[in-house]
Amino acid sequence: MNSRLYWKTQMRQILLFVFLLVLSQKSTFVTNARNHGYKIVCYYSTWAVYRPAPMSYGINNIPGNLCTHLVYQYVGLDEKTNGLKSLDKYFDYELRGLIDFAALRLKWPHLKIMVSVGGWVDSGVKYSNMVSTSESRHQFISSVLSFLNHYKFDGLDLDWEYPGVSSRGGRPSDKDNLAQLFKELRMEFDKHNYILSAVVPAAEYQINSGYDVPRISRYLHQIHVMTFHLRGDWSGHADVHSPIYQRPFEKYGPNRHLNIRDVMRLWNTKGAPKSKLIVGVPFFGKSFTLLDPNYHSLNAPIKGVGIAGKYTKQPGILSYYEVCQGQYNAGLKEKGYDRINEIPFRYGNGQWVGYEDVISLDKKMKFIKSEGYGGAMIWSIDMDDFVGVCGRKGACKHWLLEKVNSGFRY
Repeated sequence: MNSRLYWKTQMRQILLFVFLLVLSQKSTFVTNARNHGYKIVCYYSTWAVYRPAPMSYGINNIPGNLCTHLVYQYVGLDEKTNGLKSLDKYFDYELRGLIDFAALRLKWPHLKIMVSVGGWVDSGVKYSNMVSTSESRHQFISSVLSFLNHYKFDGLDLDWEYPGVSSRGGRPSDKDNLAQLFKELRMEFDKHNYILSAVVPAAEYQINSGYDVPRISRYLHQIHVMTFHLRGDWSGHADVHSPIYQRPFEKYGPNRHLNIRDVMRLWNTKGAPKSKLIVGVPFFGKSFTLLDPNYHSLNAPIKGVGIAGKYTKQPGILSYYEVCQGQYNAGLKEKGYDRINEIPFRYGNGQWVGYEDVISLDKKMKFIKSEGYGGAMIWSIDMDDFVGVCGRKGACKHWLLEKVNSGFRY
């Protein structure tokens, strides 16, 4: 064998070795999202299964390899029994939603499967009533334990919006009673190694009204902070809704502390350990109808919320894939940025939407790592581009969730 052929052969072997090494590392990554050490809590909206094709999102679409925890949204609270109840019997039972969701653990053994009780629609005075007495709390806890055991779930996520807030049916006594509920739940959960988490607000007055932060932090394994919906049509201006940092134009305004950095610091300062604090990351955009289509910059005046999307059908909300499609067929052709937070927005035909992309998510993951928080809460995975419409067709599915993982990994 001459020297030239020898070195060509050696080079091929080296390149093959490097390729296989990279492939093996990627395979390890794909089969287990935990190898970066951060929690990726993926919320699944069960109603996504009813969206029109091809964007109907079923349990079979869930990429369990890209999450550490999966949360089933929602079950409700029965105000007569203080126990859990189905909010969609057809999906939960006839379509085997609860059973199939728990069965994802068979494919991805690392997953922690959880159920969330509450949400905006189900919350109200019945939750205040449930936490108010030892007897009613016991009824709730017994129902939760029975549910987790029967469906083989790993834990409970409480999404009560919001304790102590009178406009939402809350009472001043909720603050102490909720902490007591968490204490009693944790005592029972520890016997079965169940996980206890809660979805909590970003606004300081809501935190002060309903959460004894040092106490609940002792009992909760994870605290999922809703660091999104921080802006909306109530402000009268178009804005991105999950900024990391304050912008100059809001230095003295009511939103000066409604940003991820300040909200997370507030929870930490009040007594929640950083390791338990999970930063909320939206996979949806908030849309607005501009007052003047010719005035479309960040903070432009608006008339109200944006037009509902073709698939999600909720005014003021667009999934990531609907924003992508809007670039081509809904007039959202122009693009701008919140330069401080590297968050994009699109506009056209009098509509405006602020959303997350791979660049803004990379910045958020770097923030979470640099600040030492426990991970990211994804709200929600069914809003991601799971069929590959954002860019070359079929090129990448769950593009945003992939970026969250790579952002933590590298």
